[in-house]
Amino acid sequence: MSKADASKDDEEYWNSSEKHSFSFDQNTEVDNLFGISKSGTAQLKAGISNIEVSEEYFNFDNVTSDSRPLLSVISEPTFTAILKADNGFSEVLPEETPAVDPTKTLRRVLLGQPFSLEEYKSLVDKKSLLDAAIASGNGDAILIVVLFVTKTLKPALAQRLLMERPDAMNVYVHYLSTRLMLNEITDLLSMQGRPIDAAMTNLNVIIRNTRDETRLLQKLMKCYKTQFVSSPECRETPFVQNYIRLLEWKGALRNTKFHEEFDPDSSVLDCLRYSCRDHWGASEGTLVAPEMLLHQHEITPRQYQKVALESRVAVKAWEDIHNLLLSKGWMGSEKLQTNLPIEDILKILHKGEAPTAVLDKFLRYVDPVERRLHLAKAFSCPKTVIEILGTQGDRTSLLEYRDTLIPQSEAFFLAKRTLSSPTIRWKS
Repeated sequence: MSKADASKDDEEYWNSSEKHSFSFDQNTEVDNLFGISKSGTAQLKAGISNIEVSEEYFNFDNVTSDSRPLLSVISEPTFTAILKADNGFSEVLPEETPAVDPTKTLRRVLLGQPFSLEEYKSLVDKKSLLDAAIASGNGDAILIVVLFVTKTLKPALAQRLLMERPDAMNVYVHYLSTRLMLNEITDLLSMQGRPIDAAMTNLNVIIRNTRDETRLLQKLMKCYKTQFVSSPECRETPFVQNYIRLLEWKGALRNTKFHEEFDPDSSVLDCLRYSCRDHWGASEGTLVAPEMLLHQHEITPRQYQKVALESRVAVKAWEDIHNLLLSKGWMGSEKLQTNLPIEDILKILHKGEAPTAVLDKFLRYVDPVERRLHLAKAFSCPKTVIEILGTQGDRTSLLEYRDTLIPQSEAFFLAKRTLSSPTIRWKS
């Protein structure tokens, strides 16, 4: 192809191509530049021109805001540090050791908030914290601090701190008793010069937490030898001795033909009640005889008579009650020999549904007569009532009482015979 032909083809291309180059004389592309026509642009401009903007819109003095002051949200030193860092100034602040404050720490403990005692490292700080806990009067707070002190100090030093603070010592001893740590309790209280308290605390822990009587007997014997023998002035020493004898008696009884099992909490009087009910009349030297317990445990005569009376009433052994409370006097007369008030005896007999003949027998020992009459009516003993009214010659009262009796009954006929007796001088 000649140069002239090439030039001709180029001119034909540009004149016939659908893609035209940009020309300022052609407005078609400009009118639709960026997808917006000239007419659309004109409408947008007219709409913006019609918007009225108040002058107060640009007045910032009238703007009300609910925002809080900056310094109420962030401290001034922090704000200054931020400004310095923003201006290119930076400084490394030294790391401060947090100061201990027992009051704030105890407040968090009492409120149940998270707390840490690790910053209390010196002895002085630990003392301050312990004193603050004691001043609060809260046992849980005291125990928390005491456990912290005992774990972070040498035992001798911790014991010295506790000995100087009785309140903290008592809280810690109670804690140890719940954990059955008897050796630690003994050491603490003995170092404080309180051997009797140590013995009693050991005794209390052993009794409360040992249900098997065989093991209880072994522990009590050891406690007695190590704690109470060296403290003869302790008033509870006889109690421990009696308790050991009672456990020995129960153990021996289990190994006999009776195979009797007692409740672990049964007392000496409970065991005496068993002997009086099931082994009354046994030889005095035998294990099950009531006299054995009576002598071994220093039971008072009044205690013995009450338990024996209740036990024999329960089995309706009325003749045994007669022998228990009455003795022969001069000329063969019977005499009441008891340490119990006669009214208590009558109440026990009445509660046990004793026959009226038994009640009548013991009503004779009630004085004065007015009181005897009152009790005879209360316990439904017509024979005694009729005898008293007849002796007093009170015909009117006897007639009124006869009308309350069942007709044709034995008491009714007794009242009728008494009213017709020629030997009684009636007052009314």
